[in-house]
Amino acid sequence: MHFNLEEQEQIADIKAWWKQYGLWIIGGIVAVALAYVIYAGWNWYSAKQSQAASQLYETLMTAAQKQDSSQVLRAADDIENQYSSTAYAGMAGLIAAQAANAAGDIATAEKHLRFTMDKAKSLGHSELARARLISLLIDKADFEGAKKLADAKVSDAFKPLMLERQGDIFLAQEQAIQARTYYQQAWDLLIKNPEALDESKRLLKVKLDAVGGR
Repeated sequence: MHFNLEEQEQIADIKAWWKQYGLWIIGGIVAVALAYVIYAGWNWYSAKQSQAASQLYETLMTAAQKQDSSQVLRAADDIENQYSSTAYAGMAGLIAAQAANAAGDIATAEKHLRFTMDKAKSLGHSELARARLISLLIDKADFEGAKKLADAKVSDAFKPLMLERQGDIFLAQEQAIQARTYYQQAWDLLIKNPEALDESKRLLKVKLDAVGGR
């Protein structure tokens, strides 16, 4: 096939343009396709992980209802080690810590609370673990460690509880004046929250009254 001069010039321009940009276009198409494959693969993997973790969590909950602490701890370890990227890991850590504490295994309880505090996908689970770990450290008379955790920044929802824990730290050291300051701050925040549990208010009120507050 013969092309006239104008057509030959157009073909030459196309070839030059393709030489300059063709690889970039192909690369872009490949990159998009690869990104989709990775995205789809990750979704599939996440779904499989979540499903497997869910089954283990059911085992854990059944064991917890039977008060089988050994099985609770085994299931929690499996979830934390194999499925730490799922939301079940944080929940398992809290339940395992409670079971270990009830069995008198304080070291294991601390291990699971620290895992949940550091690794939980839910901020609520993480901050609840922090509050429980502070109480555990107070019981161990590790006031410096407890104070360090209590001083950390938390969400507004957990500020009253963290202030209460600050008060607990001072009360455990028989420093009632400092304890009262923190209990009062916690109370002032708690009574402004219409969603605050009555039990939380009752317990804090008992502490505050004990140090001459309100």
